[in-house]
Amino acid sequence: MSNQAEHPTLLIPGPIEFDDAVLGSTSHFSQSHVGPPFVATFGETLTMLRKLLQTSDPASQPFIISGSGTLGWDLVAANLAERGEEVLVLHTGYFADSFEDCLETYGVKATQLKALIGDRPQLPDIEKALKREEV
Repeated sequence: MSNQAEHPTLLIPGPIEFDDAVLGSTSHFSQSHVGPPFVATFGETLTMLRKLLQTSDPASQPFIISGSGTLGWDLVAANLAERGEEVLVLHTGYFADSFEDCLETYGVKATQLKALIGDRPQLPDIEKALKREEV
């Protein structure tokens, strides 16, 4: 069982609950971001991410960011889409509305493809939306 103090369980996308082993692994001294131990850990993390993403291409560079999912949206909106471009947002819940707002802040025209609650947009609908909108 957990050694953590009694606390209410959060059943939301984030922040998330952590196992004691994960919490324990973060309670060590700080490391230099250019030192050999960090470089080795970062390399191992990239290797595991490539496996998770089912790619063996060493040129495939996953992005690891230290921040929330909202920071990820901002990175996408600021760096992967240009003002005036059209993008398709696959809507599976509340956060798609916020992602659309973020994109529009950068002048990107976002169109949402919504699914029923508890479901996800289906491939034929995505293909149809991309052809119709030419996103």
